[in-house]
This record gives sequence, structure tokens and C-alpha cells, in this order.
Amino acid sequence: MMDKTRILKAFIPFLTVVIFALSACDLLPGSETAVPPTITPTTETPEADSVPDTLNTPVFQLPDRTPQPNPKLIIWLPPEIASRTEAGAVVLSDQLLAFNNATPNIEISIEQKSVSGQGGILNYLRTGKNVVPAILPDLIAIPVQQITAVSEEGLIFPMEDVIDITTLEALYPVAQEWHSYNSHIVAYPFAITEMPLIEYSSTITEPLSMQWQAIITGTDKTMVLPAVGTSGAKLALQFYLQAGGSLENEAGQPALELEPLTLALKQLYDGRQNGFILPQSSNLSTIDEGRLLVQNGTADYALSASDEYLKGRTQELIPGFSAIPGLDGSPIPLVRGWAWAITTSDPVKKAAAAQLINSLTSPENLGNWSFNSRILPANPDAFGEWPTEDTFISFADQELQRANSLPINVSSPTMKALEDAVFDVITLSKTPADAAAEAVTTLQP
Repeated sequence: MMDKTRILKAFIPFLTVVIFALSACDLLPGSETAVPPTITPTTETPEADSVPDTLNTPVFQLPDRTPQPNPKLIIWLPPEIASRTEAGAVVLSDQLLAFNNATPNIEISIEQKSVSGQGGILNYLRTGKNVVPAILPDLIAIPVQQITAVSEEGLIFPMEDVIDITTLEALYPVAQEWHSYNSHIVAYPFAITEMPLIEYSSTITEPLSMQWQAIITGTDKTMVLPAVGTSGAKLALQFYLQAGGSLENEAGQPALELEPLTLALKQLYDGRQNGFILPQSSNLSTIDEGRLLVQNGTADYALSASDEYLKGRTQELIPGFSAIPGLDGSPIPLVRGWAWAITTSDPVKKAAAAQLINSLTSPENLGNWSFNSRILPANPDAFGEWPTEDTFISFADQELQRANSLPINVSSPTMKALEDAVFDVITLSKTPADAAAEAVTTLQP
């Protein structure tokens, strides 16, 4: 009989490959006829020359197979979901065990796979369906930014025929924007990531002004932000959109506007020039690097995000938090997230996948998993399972009620242009006007 220890090992991040299967019979306590769990070995997609030559294979007349009474549900999970934290892995393991006990007619096989890359979920879905379709998953968790692409490629299937779509109405507004494609419900969002915020030392007691120019002038406080990479660029993007900038030209091509971008970059340039933003920012590429400078007393404030903040706080260390100050009040938070998607058209397996989605996204289960995994839930009702004394809940709820989806891909030319512009103004190597002009020119066809 499989115990929780073996299942937990399936989620521990330091394992190179994690595969486990849950058998309903095997999970029933005290069963004398328990069936050993199915272990699915991790293999790469067979090379073309390893596929049997169908021309030399005898053809037999076989009777129709009797339909399998117990559907086997294959689930692929990225490590960011399956083993985000050790405590979260335990909770997810317990929830899967409970589902198996409640639905003994469904066999579950779970495998961890990265989303992208040669051996990732998307690559296997694209190439495996014509080679080894039997090993492909029936249910996956993917970043919401991938939903449109995989829908266009026909890699995921509509779920309005098996999901109670009224439950989607309970999600945050930004999450409700993620579940549809071409008038079909194709995904069930369950987590929200990268909600921007300012993290500060617990010794600071006064509230942070929501006017950027007010906090960077007339103060002896300092701030750090990653000027290398996407984090600083996303801050500039929030300023840019708040200034009325658009991300496309009249022809629908990626573009940036000079005037609002200049204004956005000026906020960072002014903060760096007057000493509020520390010079070390030009050497930082991750949010965690900036957070460490606050923790060791080098800086008072740091640009942060919900993921890093939640994973970094402990009972001994609970930093302060605030919304991002902006041009005229706090700008709209730009977030990303995760969603469940069904990758089988088989009606029996679709129904089984829907049952599991319903179970894992119930406010109770989602709340327990999200709290222990240190990630924000897509359903505000899930916060009911978080500690009532946690003051971060009301702040996060307020921010998520007004959040928008990050409008560009982090690897897009637009983001790269913003990254370069932010680095130039933080290093004071270019004026806001010059950096903005270069970014605008870079995107011109």
C-alpha cells in the first residue's frame, strides 16, 4: 500500500525525475487485495528510426476492445505547482489521496515535467500526438500566458461541457479573463503570480505615499530595484501604461510611444539621480537580490512581488509591504498566473479531469494548497483558509480586484526594449528622453 512518504517523494524538488501513480485500490486503508501502483518511467519521445516499420508489421483482425471500466487519468505538473514548497507538496499529495479514496473508479498517474524545453509539456504535446499518443497527459497545469497559443494549436480542449462554468464567476476579474478562447472555456485559472509590491524594513512604521515623486524627494530613505532583466522593466511598464502609453501602433504592430515612455523613465531617472534609488540597482537582476539588501539594512525599500514576498517571510521575519507608488496614485498591478487545461477529447477522461479540477479548486482545497505553497489563489474565497490574522490577505485581495494581466510576453522585443531603457536610466548613461527614443526606434519596422 502506497503511503504518504512515497507520494511526498514524488514532489520533492531535488529529485531529477519525479513520476508516481496513484491506484484507487492501493490507497484504500486495510485492503488485502491492493493492486500495486502503476509506475510510468520517464522517457523521451522515441526517435523516428525507433518507431516500428508498419509496412513489415502483420495485420491481424482483432475484435473490438471492451471499454475500460476505470479511466486512467494522466496528469503532468510543472515543479512550480507540484513542488513549489515542501509543505505545499504535502498538501497536494493529501488532496490527491483524498480524491482517489472518494472516486475509486478513477486511476491517477502524475508526472512532473517542465512547461517548456525539449522534454517539456508543450513540446511533448506538439510532437507526441503523432508518435506515442498513449503517453500524453489528459490534464495539465500551464501558465495562463500559454492558453491562447495552445488553444490555437488544438493542444487543449473546451471544457464547458464538463465544468460548472458558474464556478468561474467566483474568480478574480483578471482570472476570469484567462479562461476563454474563441468563445469556449478552455482553462480553469487557479493561481495568480508576480503581483508587484514594495517591500520594506519592519522598522519603518509610517505609511508609504502612493505618489512616486513624493517618496523620492525630501527623504533620507533609499530603495533598490533590479535594473537588469524584466522586474525593473515591468515597473517602467506600469508607469508607461499609467501615463497613457499604448503597446501597438495603428497597424497592430508592437510599438512604444515617445512621450509617455519618457515620462515613465523620468521617474526612475529622478529617483536614481537624487540618491533614492541606490547605485547597486544596476547590478541586480532578481527581486530576491534586492530583498536581501533590505534585510541586511543596506536599503529601506525594495521592489518585490507576491511570490518572493510570501516565500521569503517567516515567523521571525515579516517585512512590511505596500502597493507600488505611481504618477498619480498606485498604477494597475500587472500579474500572471496558472490554469488547469484538459488535453484529451475522450469524453470519459474529460469528465474525470473535470472531477479532479472541481476538487482541487474548491475554496477549501485551493486555500490550503495556496497558503502552504506561498502563492496567491485565483479565487478570493480561498483566502478563507489562510490565517485570519494575516494582514497580507486584505492587501492582496484589494490589489487583485483591480489587477490586469501582464499585456506582453516577458521575452518579447517590447520587454527587451524596456529592459535596455531602464538599465540606461538607472546607470545614468542616458537621459529619459534619449533612452525612450532609442526604445521607440528599436521597435519600428
